[in-house]
Amino acid sequence: MIKRARDFELTEMIELMRKGELTSHQIVQSCLEAVEAYNEKFRAFISIDADEVLAQSRKIDLQPGKKKGPLKGIPVAIKDLIDVAGQVTTAGSSFFRNAKPAESDAPIIQRLREAGAIIFGKTNLHEFAWGGTSENPHFGFCRNPWNPEHCAGGSSGGSGLAIATHMAPGALGTDTLGSIRHPSSFCGVVGLKPTFGLLATQGIFPLAYTFDHVGPMARTVADVETIFEALLDQKARRLLSRGRGKKKISLKKSKRLEGIRMGRLTALVPKEICHETTWQKYEKAFEFAEDEGAIVVNEHIPDFETALATGFTLTYAQASEIHYERMAKNPEGFGEDVRSLLELGYMVSAVDYVRAQRLRAKLVEEGKHLTERIDAWIFPTTPKPAPRIGQPIDPTLAFFTAPICTLGFPSVAIPSGITPEGLPVSIQIISGPYKESLLLEIAKILEERLDFPKELPTWVASATALSFPSKQ
Repeated sequence: MIKRARDFELTEMIELMRKGELTSHQIVQSCLEAVEAYNEKFRAFISIDADEVLAQSRKIDLQPGKKKGPLKGIPVAIKDLIDVAGQVTTAGSSFFRNAKPAESDAPIIQRLREAGAIIFGKTNLHEFAWGGTSENPHFGFCRNPWNPEHCAGGSSGGSGLAIATHMAPGALGTDTLGSIRHPSSFCGVVGLKPTFGLLATQGIFPLAYTFDHVGPMARTVADVETIFEALLDQKARRLLSRGRGKKKISLKKSKRLEGIRMGRLTALVPKEICHETTWQKYEKAFEFAEDEGAIVVNEHIPDFETALATGFTLTYAQASEIHYERMAKNPEGFGEDVRSLLELGYMVSAVDYVRAQRLRAKLVEEGKHLTERIDAWIFPTTPKPAPRIGQPIDPTLAFFTAPICTLGFPSVAIPSGITPEGLPVSIQIISGPYKESLLLEIAKILEERLDFPKELPTWVASATALSFPSKQ
């Protein structure tokens, strides 16, 4: 099959544009064709100004030497929780559907613009980012690209869906208890939750102030790394430089993970809650790590079983405080599921909140002690693949993701396989604060060894669209 412009990975697009073999306009128009073909049913985007993004791409192509940047001419979709100047930030809610456009870009958007990226529309999400399915009652349900009867995950479901269907080569998501990694797992893409506080969250509508992260999503680890590096300001680069340490991975070695200590936290990964394929690929990741020279060691974090409840207790309370006035004035303006979660937040007592804060501080310290003994560890991303739309939320959905937000440590989710039912599963790799460089190098190697299928679902691959390299 002839390859369409949008079917190249983000890093491939950059290289082809550098060689003059592909234009930004070709990429943008091909992505827009995918939006036209899929969005009405799959609801990845809440809004996109096709004329504006096409105009930006033409301008970039006509002035090839004027503006340089690592993402020059690359379309990047933005979760509609993040302010983009001149565009409405709906937060996926009825409250802000007709709000005034943002007066200025969030700092993270400024970084993308400085890198030369084209801001490519606002993606759908779970209402106010408070949920894990992106079944949005106000802007439509995000459907899974591998099976439309299943959900895309949340809360950054539109971003994961847009990448998986090649509507965009990269996107931004946010993650409070797993909202980058859940849709990455369900849609078969890569998502990075950086160290807490590394990337600025100003100009992003909050869910829980002390848990909110923003990060990149894309098809491959290399693509995610390219976006991530473009998002870093000088302060973030200094922090990452301090966290780099002495451990380095040589991709030229036959044993590329030689000397890396990989933790296996056996007691914290119950097999009984995992889908069979999830468990098999989780086990396989350790086999591949050992085959690449890593030393796999059994480890544990004291009291880590409480990290899930701790994260939810604090998030319940913070989210309910943020929405207190809206709930008091117009509770019916919220979707039923989000309203129920906000009501639960009112049940968190001051004692509960303070105890959770103290426990969180203890867990962070224990987590840091663990990272003195090992370089990284592996969890499944979600215990099971995407559930059917309309099913009750699985209480184990955030079992492996929320505790990492409690710690604030960086984590990258990578697709690891396909179930017999045809749905993706995923693993996540976690490391200590500011060790994203090592984390992403490990992820690249395991991504290669796990060999997630590159082929798109048949219905996506066969859709009519512009073919590469026709000139526009």
